[in-house]
Amino acid sequence: MKGIFIVFFLLFTIGLSGQSTQDRAEPRTSMVLKGRVLNEDGTPISGANIEGRLGRYTTTDARGYFSIPANMGEEVVIRGLGFETVYYRIKSLDDLEIRVQDQDEARYADLSFAQAMDSARFYFKKDSQKTADLLIAGLSNNPKKLKNTEQAQAYELLGDLYITQQQYDLAADSYEDAIQYKKSLSLSIKKAHALQRNGNYQEALKIFEDLRNQKSLDPKQRIAVFKGLASVYEAINSFQKSIDTYRELLENPLVLENRTLTTNLKTELASVYNKAGRKVEAQQLINESITVSEAASPVLNIAAKSNAAQFYNANQNYEEEINLRRQNIDQINALKEKKTNLKTISSDTITAFEPASSESSEMTNGYLEDADLEEVVIVQDMVAEEPTVQGEQFKIGAALKNLNKDSEALEYFKSSLEEAKANNDLEVQKEASRELYEIYRKRGYSRKALDYNDTYVAAVDALYAEKENELEENARRTKELLARQNRIDNLEKDRRLTENKLALINAENQLTEETNQRQQWVIYSLVALSLLLISLAFFMYRNNRQQKVNNRLLALKSLRSQMNPHFIFNALNSVNSYISLNDERAANKYLADFSKLMRNVLENSELDFIPLQKELELLKLYLKLEHERFKDQFNYEVTIAPEVKELDLEVPPMLLQPIIENAVWHGLRYKKEKGLLSVKVTKLSAQKIEVEIIDDGIGREKSKVLKTEHQKKRTSKGLGNIENRVALLNELHDYHIDMKVEDAGLSPDVGTRVVVVMNGKTKI
Repeated sequence: MKGIFIVFFLLFTIGLSGQSTQDRAEPRTSMVLKGRVLNEDGTPISGANIEGRLGRYTTTDARGYFSIPANMGEEVVIRGLGFETVYYRIKSLDDLEIRVQDQDEARYADLSFAQAMDSARFYFKKDSQKTADLLIAGLSNNPKKLKNTEQAQAYELLGDLYITQQQYDLAADSYEDAIQYKKSLSLSIKKAHALQRNGNYQEALKIFEDLRNQKSLDPKQRIAVFKGLASVYEAINSFQKSIDTYRELLENPLVLENRTLTTNLKTELASVYNKAGRKVEAQQLINESITVSEAASPVLNIAAKSNAAQFYNANQNYEEEINLRRQNIDQINALKEKKTNLKTISSDTITAFEPASSESSEMTNGYLEDADLEEVVIVQDMVAEEPTVQGEQFKIGAALKNLNKDSEALEYFKSSLEEAKANNDLEVQKEASRELYEIYRKRGYSRKALDYNDTYVAAVDALYAEKENELEENARRTKELLARQNRIDNLEKDRRLTENKLALINAENQLTEETNQRQQWVIYSLVALSLLLISLAFFMYRNNRQQKVNNRLLALKSLRSQMNPHFIFNALNSVNSYISLNDERAANKYLADFSKLMRNVLENSELDFIPLQKELELLKLYLKLEHERFKDQFNYEVTIAPEVKELDLEVPPMLLQPIIENAVWHGLRYKKEKGLLSVKVTKLSAQKIEVEIIDDGIGREKSKVLKTEHQKKRTSKGLGNIENRVALLNELHDYHIDMKVEDAGLSPDVGTRVVVVMNGKTKI
């Protein structure tokens, strides 16, 4: 009887989860949104487009009214000619009255550069799109009268705007544009920080190391340079250099006077020691950071203790972790009761340490409301997320659970759940309800377990909807911001073209005047003109040659960018198969491996070459994912000669993956019995390797016949891209790749054999 009940309970739980998944996959319309669109003066707008999700669409009538099916929390887009597009997130069932504004381009047409810049600074932290429009107006309204310093101001503010949007690559480009008009140490520091945040560690390292030797750095700039340099050393695993840099920074008199910054630096140094395996020194610094923060402020002390608790958790010292988190709960509650007014501080204090970011420029809804801006920058630099009462309670419960104190853990999980509900913290609600479900299920309290499972499912659904809305909004904002960036780029090109035309016109006028005034110098003028034409021809020839090289580089980048969506499409098909089979555990495991692979693929997508060992690891992970889907159709083996592992070479990324993909999809997938895919990597010389890929599939000719018979619509571009990439790499770089594709001559199926010989680049 007990066994039957357990089976029923499990089936009921799976049914709830399945229903939740189905609800997320197929959202149902739960309401009809009604509203009216008006101009600023109150006159109705007819014919405005109203767009919802899933292709829902309508227009306003003659009086400006509309109605459209929608769900709570969805985003509705109102578009029309002559007014700004409005994005409205549905928060209630009330009828809407939307008043639209004229297009910013028309409103900003008469602004001077100074007015546009002042307005852009005003809207900087409030409206990124409006800030970008104002910058465009500042650059385009009077392009001929702009000074280099004004151009630099505009591009610097644009870089700061991209930092707030976490578009670090575009930020680095904007700072570089600003530097072209005005060289300054502060701009170089900002560019280095942007490159660091974008993962361009070597470029950032070069700038920081050059800045380190600059004697004209003021004290705050020196702190920013050393802090960035230490972070880059940590990112590239040069732990000792990072430690030395942090130690030198902690001896700076300006740092010693600032307890907030001292606490932050000691915390970051402790992290480096911990990564380097020097846990005793790391713990000593953790304790020192707590002591210093106690004399600074309660806010900083909470962050220091949270960081220390995380350290103890990682080292399984749960008793110390619990003690610190309990202290944090008391301090956070005390700060909430205090409700002191938010202090203000000049922006110079923030940029003294690093450029402002979206994380450091916005106040949160937690205890940081009682902190000044400098503390917010430091606190959010020290901890991944702001400590909250519900979060600390949950982590105490998790620590008690690790100590096998389930009864005590149960109470903390309950408290964290109630606190999370009161503060609308969906993440903690989800985690706490899941833990409560597990504990009650383990104890045999099925009814309570089911109740908490319902809470968990509701929290997951709410989080899913919240994240989906957030992704949609971020994608839309990024798209609009990039559109504005293209406009700014076009403005810059037009400005430079105009300057070149003006320069040419001035030169021609000057030549004409000199010819008219001095007839006796006609011969010399003709000689000068001939020399000028020869020079122009030379420069045109050189530019044309350089343009050909740039075109080839652009083609290579285009081919590389084609491979990423090509691979993603096929990999997502594998994920979809698990979801369609409702195999949640396999889907989760597959998604974890897939996300790891995609993270590495995206990191390497802009690189022409990566280390050989990294390429082989990516190849193994891809093989694992493909085998996971087709495990009944083929096995695989990867043989890497021991001497290959000692090679320090760089190879093109994702060069071998399409070959593996073709072997699986066009050879082994149609094989009746279970096939075998063999990958062998051998060393031919100090800088040359051979990769042999053999499958015992149906062979190329039979694969073509099958493809014709089934009239497949999908066109494989993998090998074609490889051949084009190989040709361009051989032409542009000191690199040589040979690829040979032939029948393997196996039995009973023909099979295919691909041999790739790469004359690799030695890492510098």
